[in-house]
This record gives sequence, structure tokens and C-alpha cells, in this order.
Amino acid sequence: MLYKNPNLTSVSFIDPYLSIEWTMKGSNMMVRGTPGAGDFMFTMCSAIYAANLLKTKINIIFYWDHDLEYEHNFEDPESIYQKLDWFYSRLYNNHLITYEHVTNFDLKKTFDGNMMLNLEQTAANKHSKNMPKGVSSWKFKKHLYDIEVFPKKVTVWRFKFNSAPPSSWKTEYDDAYWDNICETLISKGYDVHIIDYRTPIREAFYHIQTSRFVMGYDGMWHYLARMLYKPTIITGSNSIVKMHNPQAIFFHSPKTDTLQNNTLQQFINNIDVKLPELDDRCRAYKNKVDHIIENR
Repeated sequence: MLYKNPNLTSVSFIDPYLSIEWTMKGSNMMVRGTPGAGDFMFTMCSAIYAANLLKTKINIIFYWDHDLEYEHNFEDPESIYQKLDWFYSRLYNNHLITYEHVTNFDLKKTFDGNMMLNLEQTAANKHSKNMPKGVSSWKFKKHLYDIEVFPKKVTVWRFKFNSAPPSSWKTEYDDAYWDNICETLISKGYDVHIIDYRTPIREAFYHIQTSRFVMGYDGMWHYLARMLYKPTIITGSNSIVKMHNPQAIFFHSPKTDTLQNNTLQQFINNIDVKLPELDDRCRAYKNKVDHIIENR
């Protein structure tokens, strides 16, 4: 059911993706700024998805603990602000949202670990009320899907060249394991492209856009893959992996996956016969969410 925002203090709506009720308080969504591209993608997608269902505009206020001249590392080719602007310009129906920045802000005092405020699950405990679930689904402008895909191209993102190590649940598959995976794909005739957090967003987008399938840990460029409806393999030993990557096949950790007799290495060893499984998972997600985005 769609609701028209009457500009009251708050308005609730049912997300048809998972039939979960959400509440939007006012017309501003407050977002905690971080160095990670995945964070601004998921929060921006959540805002535009809610605006689409509510039939109203939502303004995002990004709060940062630094100024607009900040560089995460002097060798980075672009700032987080440049990535954000590029991403926004390619969103489908981006007129539904606007955004602004507040700098030099005390994030801890206001956000207390939350990524976003003012958009939350109506009936949830304080630890899960802002979990994205279906509400972070969105896509890019339609012409960006009309591009040739190379049948033997695979794009991989991993944490090997990160400026700082990610959370331990994202690193269960270590560098040696990722090296073996990439070598196996190459031995099977695949053209493997490695991207990292320093890869310019337009370049990361192109490589994901033109790949037969993609692989990575839960983070970095995973929202580009989700929004491009790209067959995906994702790793991470945390339940949030499924929330951020509903189009993907998941692998949790070498130990857990071995107990289930379904390891990432086994999957890659048989990748040519596993491709339909990747395609089916991705198609199921697209079929479930695309008609919501299109309001059909």
C-alpha cells in the first residue's frame, strides 16, 4: 500500500518487499558519514526507496566528523564526496531525493553507532530498527543496463589493499584463500579484474557492469553489484550479509562452509556448472524488487 506524505511529524508505510512497516519521521533522513562507499550507497538507496513508496521527496543530511577538504589518504584518486556525487547522478528517479552535508560534527553523540536516523522499522528493538533489509533496494538509470557483458570476465574486490583492515567477520576468507580463488578462475579461462577501495567509482562501476559475475566480501562495491542486478558471490560471517546482498550466493567462513560441505573453493572449482545457480538467485531478487521500484 502506498501512502502520501501529508508533511506530518511522521508517516508509516509497509515495505512490500518483506511486508515490514517502516516509519519516516519528517522529511529529512540523517546519515552518519563514513569513509566507506557502501555506507552512503545503502543509506541513499534507503531514502530513495522510501521516497518512492511515500510519493514525496526526502532530503538526506550527511554528517561528517571532518571538513569538505578531508582526504582519507593523500594517494586516493577521489574524495568520498566525489564518489557520492557520481553515484547520485546515475540513480533511477534521483529527483525523489536531495542531499546536503554538515561537516565537523560530533557523530558519536548523535548517532551512537547508527548509520541513519529518522527512517526506522516501526516495531523493532533498538539494535535492529535501522537494519536495511528490503528498504535499501534501488537501481540505476535504465540506459546503464544496455551494455555488452563479457562472458569470461569476473570482477573481484577484496581487502588486501585496504588502508585499514575491515571487521574480522569480513576477513574469514584470508588473502591466501582469495589468491587461490583468483588463480582457479584464471586456470579456467576467466579474465579476472581486481578492484579495491582506491579504484575510481566510474571504473569499478564499468568493471562490474561488464562482468559475467562478480565476487567480493560484504562491503566496498557490493551495492553496485546489487543495483546492477549482477550475479554475485559474497563472503562474510554475519547475518547482515544477506540483507545487503539479496541477489548473491553467500559463503560465511572456511570452517562453517566445510561443515556444510559447500565451500567457496568447491563452488569455484565447478563455476561453469554453477553459473545458472548464480543467475537464478539474481533473477529472483530482480523479479521481487523491480516492480516495486517501478510502482507496478
